[in-house]
Amino acid sequence: MFALLESEILLLPGSDYLFLFVVLLLFFLGLIFFAYYAFKRLRFMQGTATSRIRSAAQGHVELKGLAEWLPEDSFTSPFSGSRCIWYHCTVDKKSRTGKRISWTNISDECSEQLFRLVDETGDCAVDPDDAHVIPETDVTWYGGSTEARTRPSGSNRWLSVISFGGYRFRERLIRPATPLYALGWFRTLHGNPSDEFISRQVEDLVKQWKLQPERYLRDFDLDQNLRLEKDEWKTVRAAARKQALAKINREYRAQHVLSCPPDKNQPFILSALEEESLVARKKWKAYLSMGFAFMIFVSLVIMFAIRQPTSF
Repeated sequence: MFALLESEILLLPGSDYLFLFVVLLLFFLGLIFFAYYAFKRLRFMQGTATSRIRSAAQGHVELKGLAEWLPEDSFTSPFSGSRCIWYHCTVDKKSRTGKRISWTNISDECSEQLFRLVDETGDCAVDPDDAHVIPETDVTWYGGSTEARTRPSGSNRWLSVISFGGYRFRERLIRPATPLYALGWFRTLHGNPSDEFISRQVEDLVKQWKLQPERYLRDFDLDQNLRLEKDEWKTVRAAARKQALAKINREYRAQHVLSCPPDKNQPFILSALEEESLVARKKWKAYLSMGFAFMIFVSLVIMFAIRQPTSF
């Protein structure tokens, strides 16, 4: 068998042999890069402990919770009309050149709306822009025109998944209340009202207290002479400021946000798969890539031993 292989390689025209060698080399380098990238993501995922939203540190974190809409927010997929918190819908058109069939993308819609990730300690807004998303639902069907965006139901559904029709539709969704694994950049945004706003709140509160002195100011009249002195007014204003700040802190509470890391080498993953399943899938892909890369490397070594690429 080796003699036959050697004979075939030696009989190849020089340009064909060089082309084959270069193609195999590019495949080898591509598989090595893919495996390296997959192992790098695995290292991030396995090396990052799951945090709770309330106590999460600022920076790259791993979170788990339920995907939900933001308050008073709701939207649906443009294809099926399904209620969702994230969608990615594409349309590809079939083209034929001789016996060769290819698909060209003519429509690509991906939601950019923020949504919430909720755990037992709190919630945070999620900006899905630039995320690697593993959706809950991933469906492909075919149709005869762009009007077939809505997936057929009933008995026609089975025919729609066969490659009939000149248009291919794909819908990827994450629905509300879906358990979500998230790995990304966590930061807390604080609403900081101005000093002028705080002063107005204090003055308004003091005015309210003056309207009902028996109820609000009696405890500040330390000498019980029914008249507040200068030092006592300072105590009143200090108490009013403390109460106003407490109210402001409740109304201007910090907003947590999860988004793409500023360092693009760090992964941003949103997955409807559980972490264990996601890790197993990435391991399988990484090891499979390494296996194919090893086989191509052996082939390149054999080809080089039989005939160097520069030999014409």
